[in-house]
Amino acid sequence: MVARQAHGFSNEKRIIEEHNLIDVSKTEGYTSKWDAIAPEALILGTQRRVTDVPTSIKTICHGNSVDMGDVFRHAKNTEDFILQVDFYVGSKKDLDIVESHKIYIDSQTWATLFKFDHYDYLRDCVRKITNHENDDPKWRNMMKKMHDLWEKPKRIVHLAPKRDHKKQKRVQCTIPNKKFYNQLLPLFPKVEYAK
Repeated sequence: MVARQAHGFSNEKRIIEEHNLIDVSKTEGYTSKWDAIAPEALILGTQRRVTDVPTSIKTICHGNSVDMGDVFRHAKNTEDFILQVDFYVGSKKDLDIVESHKIYIDSQTWATLFKFDHYDYLRDCVRKITNHENDDPKWRNMMKKMHDLWEKPKRIVHLAPKRDHKKQKRVQCTIPNKKFYNQLLPLFPKVEYAK
């Protein structure tokens, strides 16, 4: 299972089956932009129905940040989508989902969270660094500058640069747990999958 952890995949499969969502992995593979398509959903508080909505499903240990994946992908996104975040307790083999949040993300508001004048710098960091241990100090300096430019304390979404000594070199993003509850959830309406 490339790019997905088994516990997240198992929960995602359960959600897709329970709500009759379209499993995108069957046509696009496990590295697709979306996890599923909701054939129909209701935006709560508006009585507005939406169809064929891309859906992103996250399975997160209760109390942890919500990892969102590649920052460049989110910065370029122009589609409204459903974000479902399920928080679990227990082991990854025996998940106990204790909270589930489904919100309707409109792409224009989402884009404001990713407005940034220095994406070229982030791309250069990934291109100009190797995975060799000798580049560790250089990577630490790059990460500090990334966070300084991003102005992390002011933002809901934080950068999460990833690099190892094998092949990994990327700039992901994450939403700290408190910011998820206090800032992201109030920003977007709740949504339910149509029955």
